[in-house]
Amino acid sequence: MPVKCLLILQDPGVSTEKTLMVASRELPGWEIRSGGSPEGCSALLTVNSPVDASILERISGGLVSVAFTGFDHVDMNAVRRYSVAVSNVPGYSTSSVSELAFALAINSLRDPRRKHGSELSGKTVGFVGTGAIGIAAASLFKAASCRILGWSRSEKIEFPGSYTALSYLLENSDIVSLHLPLNSDTEMFMNPERFSMMKRGAVLINTARAGLVDQTKLQEHLLSGYLGGAGLDVTNPEPLPIDNILHRIPGVAITPHIGFNSTEALERRTVEALKNVAAWSRGERRNRVD
Repeated sequence: MPVKCLLILQDPGVSTEKTLMVASRELPGWEIRSGGSPEGCSALLTVNSPVDASILERISGGLVSVAFTGFDHVDMNAVRRYSVAVSNVPGYSTSSVSELAFALAINSLRDPRRKHGSELSGKTVGFVGTGAIGIAAASLFKAASCRILGWSRSEKIEFPGSYTALSYLLENSDIVSLHLPLNSDTEMFMNPERFSMMKRGAVLINTARAGLVDQTKLQEHLLSGYLGGAGLDVTNPEPLPIDNILHRIPGVAITPHIGFNSTEALERRTVEALKNVAAWSRGERRNRVD
């Protein structure tokens, strides 16, 4: 029986030594390569590096294990043409992103450039999107004695707040936190009409996708004083140039898309991506997206 081979096409975010150590544990008997050609390999590990038809052809019948939630960088038409399986790692950064949303809210409220800071306790926080990250973030804010509102196309019993109409949420929330995927239905979700519905002095938090927000309109509302602040981990462009005016507005906290980037999250995604390879080799469909 030929030796199975895994090519680490892209570093999953932890050291090569740690990746190889986990790979040897999860894939005993496999040959593990780091870099080089996928020729002769039955599986490859990547994060967000493009995987095109030329690569997929060389692992025909094999697996692409994506150590990331999104997989739009994989040519899915070629995947079907060459009978390649594709797996991803959903939820690896839930804790990391939800904690950053919480931290950005506090940073906005207590920005030392403000004349006076404001307490988080007692604030009404609205969550637009209540998937795993939205629920985890809502639990943190609830623990800080906030009133929790939620709006989502599908309601979850574990959401620690009250579901309501989107208009009510925007009109009554002191903080609005976005947790939506970016697609044709949600692009520019926070448009001029929805900004005008927000409570005067409210803070907008976005740790999801920059394309959810009309950034020009957000800037206008912040400069006019209609909105009281923002916490942004995603911007257009990324990173946001240091001379961008958003950096100079009191109450605006900006991080350079680091929500997913914690040691724990990167280790989780490495382990899960390698477990996906092991499951595939046993004929199991684990986190498959093909």
